Amino acid sequence: MSISYRLAVIAAAAAAFAAAPALAHPGHLAGAGFLDGAAHPLGGLDHLIAMVTVGVYGATIGGRAALAVPGAFMAAMAAGGLFAMLGGELPLVEPTIYASIVVLALLCIMPMSRNGSVGMAFAAGFGLFHGFAHGAEMPADAAALGYAAGFLVSTAALHAAGIALGLAIRKLIGRPEEAVQ
Repeated sequence: MSISYRLAVIAAAAAAFAAAPALAHPGHLAGAGFLDGAAHPLGGLDHLIAMVTVGVYGATIGGRAALAVPGAFMAAMAAGGLFAMLGGELPLVEPTIYASIVVLALLCIMPMSRNGSVGMAFAAGFGLFHGFAHGAEMPADAAALGYAAGFLVSTAALHAAGIALGLAIRKLIGRPEEAVQ
C-alpha cells in the first residue's frame, strides 16, 4: 500500500470519526424559503460531511458513477423530503444519518465497493434518510417548494465539491479511471 493511499485512508477515517452526532437543525425562521433551505445542509457537520462524502464516493468508483451516485442520493433525498412533508414517519433517522457518514467513508476506501450499482443503492438508501430529516425539519410555514429547491441546490454543490475532492484523491493515489458499472 503506497503512502499516498494510506494518507487518503487516514483522511477518510478522520473525517468519519470527527463528525459530531447527527443533530436536528433548529432555529429556522418563519416563512422560510429557498435561502433557508439552501442553508439547512450547511447547518450541521453531519450533513456537510455526508454530502461531500457521497461525491467523493462516486468519484472513487469512477466513470458514470461519479454523477450517478450523487444523482441517486439526490433523487432519494427529494423523495424522503416529500415523504416527511406529507407527514410520513421513518424510524431511526438521526442514527442512520450518523451511520451514513461512517459507512460512506468506509466505502470510499474499500476495494470491494467499486460497483456503480452498489454505490447508487447505498447513496439512495442514505439519501432517503437525509431527505426525510430535511423535510421533517422544514418550518411549518415555509414555502415548501422554495425550501426543497434550496436544500437540493445546496446538496448538489456539496456533492460537486466531493466529486472534485474524490477526483483529486484518485489522481494523487494513481487509481485508474475505469469502474465496474
